[in-house]
Amino acid sequence: MNVLIITTRIPYPPYRGDKLKIFNIAKQLAKRNTVTIITFLRSRNQIKEIEELKKYNFKVIYIKISILESCINIIRAIFSSIPFQVAWYRSEEMHKKIKELIVDENYDVAYFHLIRSAQYIVNNTDNSVLQVVDFTDAVSLYLDRFTKIEKNPVKKYLLGIEKKRVEKYEKIAEKFNVVFICSEVDREYLINKDVKANIKILRNGVDIDYFVQDQIKYEKNRIIFTGNMPYYANYDAAIYFAKEIFPQVLKQVPQAKFYIVGQKPPLRVRALANDSVIVTGYVQDIKKEYLKSAVNVAPMRFGAGTLNKIIESIVLGVPVVATPIAAEGLPDEIKKYVCVINDSNDFANQVVQFLKDTKLREQFKEQDKSVIRESLSWENIVNQFNIDLKIELSKLKSQ
Repeated sequence: MNVLIITTRIPYPPYRGDKLKIFNIAKQLAKRNTVTIITFLRSRNQIKEIEELKKYNFKVIYIKISILESCINIIRAIFSSIPFQVAWYRSEEMHKKIKELIVDENYDVAYFHLIRSAQYIVNNTDNSVLQVVDFTDAVSLYLDRFTKIEKNPVKKYLLGIEKKRVEKYEKIAEKFNVVFICSEVDREYLINKDVKANIKILRNGVDIDYFVQDQIKYEKNRIIFTGNMPYYANYDAAIYFAKEIFPQVLKQVPQAKFYIVGQKPPLRVRALANDSVIVTGYVQDIKKEYLKSAVNVAPMRFGAGTLNKIIESIVLGVPVVATPIAAEGLPDEIKKYVCVINDSNDFANQVVQFLKDTKLREQFKEQDKSVIRESLSWENIVNQFNIDLKIELSKLKSQ
């Protein structure tokens, strides 16, 4: 197949979150298909990221968009019903270029990555191109949960506005041939919101060649939390654990250390740093950070989708203590490996158990996870995705 991928952020370097997923999907698709990526370029410094992407057998096209242009888009969006996160990436030049590519370049599939790229769907393609959108998460579910826990009245009000806009905008899914989402929970949420679309599951995966259980001696009092730290749900969880749960851990294990690992931590996260709380910022080897830790925590208070921080940790044999919201997007065969706890006192006590009883961690590490590694492999996930695309393309052309 000839596949066009539309993504608003350059999927390189594939640190965390959305860049990580689209990079791995594109890399696997390119093994069997011709893949072109079209994306935005913010600054000349990103040219080197484009050049790195090309090394993976992709053709890469970019459209320039400045921060000033995006800010003007936001101002214009105030007087419309468009979600601000969609308006931020609005570009007539991008729209024109995608339409030109889809109409003239003989693509079989146009794969739109995330809700903010859905605005570039091309109408009237005469059923020659399969147009699919990968929402990954139900964004309105994320915003609904975020709004409920936000205490600042101004932020709560603004979040409420964006939530209403996104709920309305998610109906754009109905224009696509297929919509992909990463978990059954997110899928059911969209269906219950009366989004009448062909919704299929495309899970988050793991690079199983990288995430292997190397023989690294772990620190028995080391707790890790990891993620893309500017992401609201991540830095809220880090602050929540540091202020509400970790003090209870320290009462029982005074030597405990809480490591917050992830790029670009906001000021509120950096301010947590002390002798017991270490804020690392970006690290080159996230696998090593997991393996050095006695336990991984995912104390999310809101969010949606499937968390990489959990599935990566499980594959490496590092136990995870998580809140129900953090674990709900996981398949059942993976969820059973996670200690799911809601109450902050019980959460702290479970973390303490892993710190005090080294046998618990070793037992977790030694459990057979071959089935999980198989189901989480990016190669296997994208193989099924490739099959789904071919089936849907065949249906489209037979109409």
